[in-house]
Amino acid sequence: MKLLETLRIRASASVRRQKARFGVGVRPARLELRLDGFDAPAPIEGEPLSLERWQERVVEALLWVGPLPVRVIADADHAFLPEIVRFCHRLEMPVTVRTGARGLTAAKAEELVDRGMGACEVVTILDGAGEAAVRSLVHARHSRAASLTVHVHLPVGGEGSLARGFQSARGLGADGVVLCAPWQGVTLGAAVASDLSAALAEGWPLQKTTNVAKEALSRLQPGGPGAPRAAGSCALGGLRLALAPNGAAFVCPFKPGSTMGPLADSGAALADHRAAIRRCDRVCGHPELV
Repeated sequence: MKLLETLRIRASASVRRQKARFGVGVRPARLELRLDGFDAPAPIEGEPLSLERWQERVVEALLWVGPLPVRVIADADHAFLPEIVRFCHRLEMPVTVRTGARGLTAAKAEELVDRGMGACEVVTILDGAGEAAVRSLVHARHSRAASLTVHVHLPVGGEGSLARGFQSARGLGADGVVLCAPWQGVTLGAAVASDLSAALAEGWPLQKTTNVAKEALSRLQPGGPGAPRAAGSCALGGLRLALAPNGAAFVCPFKPGSTMGPLADSGAALADHRAAIRRCDRVCGHPELV
């Protein structure tokens, strides 16, 4: 029954995601919990939530929009991370952890798998620490006989070759590689653009970056995140409901419009903000949000 319920949740989430992309309905497709400033586009303001308050916010979201896939974003050594993963898993919400290589040891990987982590996104350039982190996750998957999905997120414009990153990830046993844009605005030169093209060619069948993400990445070339779009509007805005470390809810990390009130009372404001994001004419570092 638990497996059937999990499959039902995932199927429903897929339908909601497709509806959101075409502007149908107002329900988010994912709940995103930012426990700290890891991978954040801007400094975090306000007092961070306690563990009990985080749990209350998760329950608020569950009561408001129903069970959703959850992405928990934090450094691997964050004190609340294992308990938040366990809490969401007990609420029958599939849990993905997005983190970096720091602190992602073999013991930590096994602990997170034991607590209910179903997928892990490691943002790394696959240096020595990055490779060790991926090995820890793959080892935990085997030692715990778990159906853990391991994706490596390679930042475009970072150190090292993207194409070699694909090769390393494949050798380490990762399930996929996602090319993600850097949060901070950068101008990608000709060398980085060439490396990006080589990585996209090298990555198959390990490449998981979607067509929407590839389009966004290609548009980074003129001026980085924040530059005017060539055409179209944001296809990803509002696909997830995110909670900042201070508890504020928002639907886009690059545009203002967060709200601190109870989620059920903030629904109208978040829906209006979601509609405004769809008219956004910026190039954003959104590929990893697909």
